[in-house]
Amino acid sequence: MTRTDKLLILGIVAVLALVGIHAFLSVDFVKNGRKVISRVELKNLDPANNGINIEVTQPWINLNKELAFNVGEPDERDFDRFDVTRCLLQCAQHLGERDFSRIYLCNKGDRLYYISAADFKQLGELYQTGQTLNTISLYVKLPQVAYTLNDSLAFPAHEGMLGSLSDAQDWNTMMSNLLK
Repeated sequence: MTRTDKLLILGIVAVLALVGIHAFLSVDFVKNGRKVISRVELKNLDPANNGINIEVTQPWINLNKELAFNVGEPDERDFDRFDVTRCLLQCAQHLGERDFSRIYLCNKGDRLYYISAADFKQLGELYQTGQTLNTISLYVKLPQVAYTLNDSLAFPAHEGMLGSLSDAQDWNTMMSNLLK
């Protein structure tokens, strides 16, 4: 084998290695990340979560300390907006001590919104299973702390009684997008 052949083989191996590394780094972390809360763990948080296709993941290489709350296709049973919100609040409570910067709210791997870690942890602290009045207020508060991917508030702040109705409408819109 000549020196040129060796250099050619070395070049091909280097290109293949670079293509492999690039493919690994560019894979969407929501679909292929490491599970932080699996479907089984979600069920263990609350038996009412049985059959709900939601997972919390993080990328394999997580320099920005981001998580993803991924709502998948219903496969074992249908679930609705209330189920998704309950799971989100339970995950917020469960992840209270974990170090992360933000959590993306995703539909089948597509990022739609994000919530800062501080706001998400506060929702988790305020959430207490079984306190219905408290939980409903958190449902309405959820859109107020959600941001779009371009870092602007996803929904405007509302004031007064009519504002509460608008907040409920915003929650409905947000959850509808997560369940598409």
